[in-house]
Amino acid sequence: MHHQAGKCWRWLSMLAVALCVAVVAVGCDAGRSSPRPSASLLEVEFTPQPTETPESTGEPTGEPTFVSLPVGWDDAFCAVFADAVDGQQLVIDVERAVGEENFRDARGLARDLREVSADGTTLLADVPAWDEGKPAVDAITELIALHVQAGDAYGSALGNNPPRNALRDARRIRKQVGTKTPPANAALADLAALGIACEGYDMHLEEF
Repeated sequence: MHHQAGKCWRWLSMLAVALCVAVVAVGCDAGRSSPRPSASLLEVEFTPQPTETPESTGEPTGEPTFVSLPVGWDDAFCAVFADAVDGQQLVIDVERAVGEENFRDARGLARDLREVSADGTTLLADVPAWDEGKPAVDAITELIALHVQAGDAYGSALGNNPPRNALRDARRIRKQVGTKTPPANAALADLAALGIACEGYDMHLEEF
């Protein structure tokens, strides 16, 4: 009886081992049939945005636009502009001196006006051609020409033997200067918008 009980116990033990092996085998097969992905293989929902270029969108990039101008244009123009600023002020001051009957100062101012406007006329020849700057150059050229005329007219009116109606002619020319100044300032504002600046000066002529 004891021998049969031992044999039965060995048989149960072998059956238990077989069951364990079967369970492990099933588990391994299941593992092979549905593997768990590693973190590096997990799929992430991602919709890439299309790459757009300025050419494809037609929209500005927001970068500054640089103006290409002839070498030395700004320096040459600013030299002329400085004479135009001085001439404009002298046209105003000479008439003020005349109105105050300070004829000595008025004659000196008229002489300064002739010299400054003559220098500006000479410097205009040194300004290189540039389409974007042409409106401002044309406006300054016209004003300096009027400064020349005003200087000559005031000089004649304040001389020892002034021609008849000389002062009236001088004031008529001065009035033309005043009329031409706002359009010139508009052209100068456009030039400043392009990035052109003259050191020590506002891009603006005194109006009257």
